[in-house]
Amino acid sequence: MRDCSSVRHSSAPAFSARRKAPSRNARWAVVVIAVLFCTKLFAHATTTGLIRIDLAGDRVSYALAVALPEIPNSSALLLTAAANGDQGAAATVAEQARRSVRIDLGGTPCKASGVRIAGGDANDARGKVEIDFTCGGQHGRLTVSDDWGTFLGEHYQALANIRTPGGERQVVFDEASRGESVDISRPVETGWLDFIKLGIEHILTGYDHLLFLLALLAGARGFLSVVKIVTAFTLAHSVTLTLAALGLVTIPGRIIEPLIAATIIWVALENLLSAAPDRRRWMWSFGFGLVHGLGFAAALGEINLSGAALVRALVGFNAGVEIGQLIFVVVALPALALLSRGRGATLTPRVASIAAAVMGTYWLIERVFAG
Repeated sequence: MRDCSSVRHSSAPAFSARRKAPSRNARWAVVVIAVLFCTKLFAHATTTGLIRIDLAGDRVSYALAVALPEIPNSSALLLTAAANGDQGAAATVAEQARRSVRIDLGGTPCKASGVRIAGGDANDARGKVEIDFTCGGQHGRLTVSDDWGTFLGEHYQALANIRTPGGERQVVFDEASRGESVDISRPVETGWLDFIKLGIEHILTGYDHLLFLLALLAGARGFLSVVKIVTAFTLAHSVTLTLAALGLVTIPGRIIEPLIAATIIWVALENLLSAAPDRRRWMWSFGFGLVHGLGFAAALGEINLSGAALVRALVGFNAGVEIGQLIFVVVALPALALLSRGRGATLTPRVASIAAAVMGTYWLIERVFAG
């Protein structure tokens, strides 16, 4: 790699080509098609909830935790008001909860009794809904339906930890599958693929994470630099996820979310103002990756994973995140290379960095005032 400060024309990314550039419209058409194609393949989830379901005799407890900034504003206000003692809001949320969550045991519907609502205070940006169910028996298949409609977002999905006498199982409720059935008299199967799928969807629908990666890649110089940046980000994400899942690190989302936005601004401004932003880019990628990892990891404690289930969660989720990052890099790098040909060699990194700085600033202001 050559230092951009010593060679006048080396400010263009090393992966850009020197052949005759296609027209500007053709280049942008390719990028738009690529983005639309990926969006079609990976329908985004606006909200990821964390659920605990515990079966003890003829009683089932259901507990949901969801990040309030991720759900529709009207629903977030309603949950917060209910948690703060507004009886009308509490009745509305309770009715919504009873319609959204249905549990059967042995083919007989369980009856929802108490509904409790909490969260949304100054130290917790998550809303929590707990429902108690009483069933008519203690044997057979436990069937759970979790469908909140549009109350928690158009593309709501949830990771659930289901505990029965046969063991624990982790499943994902999403648009493709809103129900799960478990034979409580048999050993429960593991859920490796669910965690891998969740990791892929998390990174591909985490627009702040993707924008951070894009800002990092916009200043990259060569394939080795890209590998170092992505690897450092993955390792850092894994470290904080593990520490949070083990309960060794706990930082409120109201602190982490604005910090994530700030990391985007920092990297974007470094691209614009530094003569050699790539020199230590992998170090920033690792340091800021620790912050990004906490963005999701802090909530894993809500489903109380332990033992083998915790290992499955850590390994599967991190594998999914890595796969998702590779998918994004495979799409983003050719797009950056295509747009960096000819006169776009200096323009494309600057445009990408300015866009990242503007979006990061918007998120920072939004999250600070939301907190």
